[in-house]
This record gives sequence, C-alpha cells and structure tokens, in this order.
Amino acid sequence: MKVFLDTNIFIEYIEQRREYQAVSQILSAIEDGNLRAFVSVGCVYTLSYIIRMELKRQGIHRPEQTKRLRDTLNTILSIVTALGISHKHLVTGINDTAFDDIEDSFQYQCAIQAKCDTLVTINLRDYRGADTSTIEILSPTEFVAKHL
Repeated sequence: MKVFLDTNIFIEYIEQRREYQAVSQILSAIEDGNLRAFVSVGCVYTLSYIIRMELKRQGIHRPEQTKRLRDTLNTILSIVTALGISHKHLVTGINDTAFDDIEDSFQYQCAIQAKCDTLVTINLRDYRGADTSTIEILSPTEFVAKHL
C-alpha cells in the first residue's frame, strides 16, 4: 500500500499531540516495511523550518542545531520517499476550488500524481472537497483502524 503523509503528521508526532499514538503506529508499520510512505518535497522544507525553530526555542544553536536538524531529516527520509510535483499538478493545485488552503491542494496533487492509495492527514476538513474516487483520505486513527 502506498501512503502519502501530510506534513501535519510529523508535527503531530514531534509535538506528541492528540493523535500521537496512531501516528506512532503508522510510522512503525512504515519502518517495518509494511507500508510504502511518501511525502512532498514541500513537507521536507516545512519540517526543516519547524524543527530548526523548535531547536532554537530550546536554546540549541549552530553548529549543534544544524547537526540535529540533519539527523532528524535523515531519519525521516530513511523511512519515507520525498516526491516532487509536476508543473501541471502545481497549476491544478492552485486552481482547484475544492480547496481553500492551496498548500493542502499541493499535497493532494502530489499524492494523486504518485498514485498513492491513501492520504493521511490530521486536518480532514481541509480535504472535504477533494475527489476521493482515486484516493482515500483518512485521519491517523481512521487509518490504523482500517489498515493496521
């Protein structure tokens, strides 16, 4: 099964929010080789910024900050594959009126382009207008209940 992880899945895990346990189970299934997981390159850019800001907030500065950031990103990319998105899909994402949040539209287009089976996100409402005839959109808890 090909699973696309929205950026907020990693934020949920890093900050140990409400769906942390379900996200943990999904990441374990990926690490065990039971799922093939994908993220957008944009996700990696966003995580890079968020993680750096968190390290800075913790009083960790360069060069230690850079080392920890690299270690964290390398760990993430050791279990998921980062995908680019074509110009055509970017334009489609920009103009898809089913989405109020264009960044979510880009995530959706990236998952569609990669022919993923499921897109896992914390914010289901951001995808409520998406065409789910080719990809299912589930929360981490829903994904665990249905597929794990």
